[in-house]
Amino acid sequence: MLATVALTANAGEPYAYPVTNPFMATVAGTPEKLRAPTPSDVDVQQTDLKVRVLPDRKLPPALSQYRDLHYRVAWHDEAAPLIFLVAGTGSGYDSTRMDYLKRLFWQAGMHVIVLSSPSNHDFIAAASNSGLPGMGAEDARDLHTAMTLAVENARQELGFEVTSYRLAGFSLGALHAAFVAELDTHLGQFDFERVLLMNPPVDLYASVGRLDALSYTRIEGVDDNDSFYEHIFQKLSRHFASRGNSDIQESLFEEIQSSPDALTDPELAMLIGAVFRFSAADLSFMSDLVTHGGRYVPADEQLKVSTSLTPYLRRALFCDFSCYINEQLLPTWQLENADKTIDDMAWETSLRSLQDFLQNNPDVAAVSNADDLILTESDYRFLADTLGERAFLYPSGGHGGNLDYAPVTERYLAFLQGGAQ
Repeated sequence: MLATVALTANAGEPYAYPVTNPFMATVAGTPEKLRAPTPSDVDVQQTDLKVRVLPDRKLPPALSQYRDLHYRVAWHDEAAPLIFLVAGTGSGYDSTRMDYLKRLFWQAGMHVIVLSSPSNHDFIAAASNSGLPGMGAEDARDLHTAMTLAVENARQELGFEVTSYRLAGFSLGALHAAFVAELDTHLGQFDFERVLLMNPPVDLYASVGRLDALSYTRIEGVDDNDSFYEHIFQKLSRHFASRGNSDIQESLFEEIQSSPDALTDPELAMLIGAVFRFSAADLSFMSDLVTHGGRYVPADEQLKVSTSLTPYLRRALFCDFSCYINEQLLPTWQLENADKTIDDMAWETSLRSLQDFLQNNPDVAAVSNADDLILTESDYRFLADTLGERAFLYPSGGHGGNLDYAPVTERYLAFLQGGAQ
């Protein structure tokens, strides 16, 4: 059924993405020879900047490096449109995926400002007013403020000229982009010409529940997380020993998957789940520190620069995304919404709450896949029905695995540049 929806939305468009396993696509992405080419990092005119977003924010000495929000700028000497790029769940502005998209958009003639996810520790500390990200409208206000200050600072520091504004986000960053775009229609700050949602969750809380479940995948002979990592290590060791080197970047997902030590679907699922589990721990821990919640660090304990945070982070690893939502975010939200439930909170942070805006705004598009790990059939139908021809849906690609596949990049770049959909 999902494939039918995806193919219908892209009728007549050739699609030959070769990775049909959604776990592999999510982890490994597009084979290098099929990726849309981008310039090397050294050829991009870019730099990292920082800006003080919350001048009154008090942080312990151990977090002093997070008082300013750091972000990345790639720019042209000529006047050009500027696109804001918002990172995905728990990711920083300097993540590998953001780096690729930065180069892709810069090559297409845009200035690019890359911002960390509001769920990343640096954004929580430097730019989150509540210190508890996870509510779409509140996160959007924080992001909008950060964008305003970041572009003002960048233009002053670097002297480039902006002709118009665009906005894109990946995964959770796509959800944030939708809320920021809707907010800006009221504020009139940027008047975004185009907004691109790459693999957005439709129902955020349901999606993070699906990701949480991956970290509990059962693997024969593996009893706990330590056993899992040892199990994976032994597989990799056998593979690299058999081939005589340890070039992980080159061989991990191409050679090993065609070898006797290929990772199984349950192993890949748990690997993905483990990555998101660390992101959840990072989110839960930093939010607790910023709000003085006392969940991991006693509220009256002073964290010095020399204080090791490792023992506290270990405790945070026991809290997944659902734990964070139920134990930290929901109780605070209900202080001002005592008559509402978690279902109300979930709806307010879903794309469904923005349906009218998305449906009636021809400048918003989404890219997603029928086998995306974070979505259900109902979610796909929502994207297809709400966005129509602006829903660029594909039958395979996992969660963002095909975003660098040349035919896919060609289509969403054409949209961003105002071309035919």
